[in-house]
Amino acid sequence: MSNFFASVQHGTNEIVGYFRGVVEEVKKVRWPTRKELVSYTITVVIVCTVMFVLTYGFDLLVTRGFELLGIGNS
Repeated sequence: MSNFFASVQHGTNEIVGYFRGVVEEVKKVRWPTRKELVSYTITVVIVCTVMFVLTYGFDLLVTRGFELLGIGNS
């Protein structure tokens, strides 16, 4: 029975040690400023919008091409 408690204690120490390591690593992170965060967010929204428009436009062209060839449901 004492082996059981020893293994539980050892497992608990490993878990606590893991989370202490996580906290130490998070302290080393350089977090972006508010200005940088806004800039990054705007960049991501613009890139996603451009990719959406390009994908949608390509889909329309391919669909229209298939319709002209007589391929498709319509």
